[in-house]
Amino acid sequence: MSTLNYISMSLDSLCILISLIILVSLFLDRDRKSKMNRLFRYLVLSNIGIVASDVVAWLTDGNPSRYAYYIVRISNFLHYAFGSLVLTALTIYMLAYISLKAKINRRIIYTVLFLCGLSLLLTIVSQFTHIYYLIDENNVYHRQGLFWMSQVFPIFGLLINMGIILFYRKAMSRRAVMFFLLYMVMPVITMSIQYMLYGITLVNVGTTLTILLLYIGVQIEQAINAELTITDINHQLEMQREYYKTLQTHITETKRARHDLRHHLSVFQSYIDKGETEKLADYVNEYRASLPDDAEIAFCENYAVNSILRYYIGIARSEGIQVDARLELSEKIGISDSDLCIVFGNCIENAIEACRRTDGDRFIKINSKTTGRMLAITIDNSFDGILKKEGDVLFSSKHKGEGIGTSSVSAVAQKYDGEARFESNGNIFQVSVILRTYRS
Repeated sequence: MSTLNYISMSLDSLCILISLIILVSLFLDRDRKSKMNRLFRYLVLSNIGIVASDVVAWLTDGNPSRYAYYIVRISNFLHYAFGSLVLTALTIYMLAYISLKAKINRRIIYTVLFLCGLSLLLTIVSQFTHIYYLIDENNVYHRQGLFWMSQVFPIFGLLINMGIILFYRKAMSRRAVMFFLLYMVMPVITMSIQYMLYGITLVNVGTTLTILLLYIGVQIEQAINAELTITDINHQLEMQREYYKTLQTHITETKRARHDLRHHLSVFQSYIDKGETEKLADYVNEYRASLPDDAEIAFCENYAVNSILRYYIGIARSEGIQVDARLELSEKIGISDSDLCIVFGNCIENAIEACRRTDGDRFIKINSKTTGRMLAITIDNSFDGILKKEGDVLFSSKHKGEGIGTSSVSAVAQKYDGEARFESNGNIFQVSVILRTYRS
């Protein structure tokens, strides 16, 4: 066995160790039963299969014994077959990840899966025609003239996947795009090098390292999403606390008003008995002026959205921001309350932040209307006219990077087969959101 064989087997063993560590981590993850976790496990298991079969192929290469005759052929076949399975598992995982935030065209899935299936079929055909490789009577592996075809299909499949990532890049975070593109680029580079410099198993090393980096990227993304979820929950709890404080204040005021009402009725009756109508009218006007404003305005029939609006509109009006809210939104509309709160909460909060940076007239106009199975939401607000935007991506004015609020609203719109637009018209910032409802 040559030195190159030992180097390749050592690198393959390292790849297996890394893959096993990732696999154990996936099984220990609290979300191990989730679809995304299962799909990533399939990806790692396919990688272990391709690397393990490569180790066996190296061990039996050139071994003239009878048992090696079968093992070297089986292991080489599995090595090529698992290559197609790795690409299939990667494609399914990637598309499942994108489908969490965007609707995927099924024809794209079928195209890549067709290529993977064709690659596997040609691998089977190669066992009888030796178009890819030949194992001689001494059990030594030799590349054949059409070996390049075995590399073309995976490379072509990866290039299609790269196009998918670039096409749906707006539906993903920049971190996710970067890690997925790394998976597309690294194997293509190592395939090209290994094709020209046969001997060391560079493809297995490149694939395993990119799986490791992709796993790290997934963990980072999950940690960030968990932090954002906790922030949203705390925000909603804060709104609930403020709402219940307001509710308690109104209950106290109602009790006091009922107690005082007896006194006022006695005074009314006294003026009526004496026929002093002018004094009665003055007393009624004075009493009416002393009544508190009705803060329990119902902006819409949906309880969750109504609570969000009361909270934010209360903040806006306390800061001198004029708010006009006209909503047509029933209690049950076929859109989850949490998603509606994400849309209204983020948009109105951003509108308030924008008004705070404005010196002139400050206003927010909120409208919603349901037509058929479509819910249209528009929110206009004054702002300073400074918009940080690159293409269709809106950047935050409070921190570096893409605006988390606007990206969350866009994700909800895509989830309901709708659209979210963020535009400016002079010193007016305009948000338009269309959501498809699913009421029966």
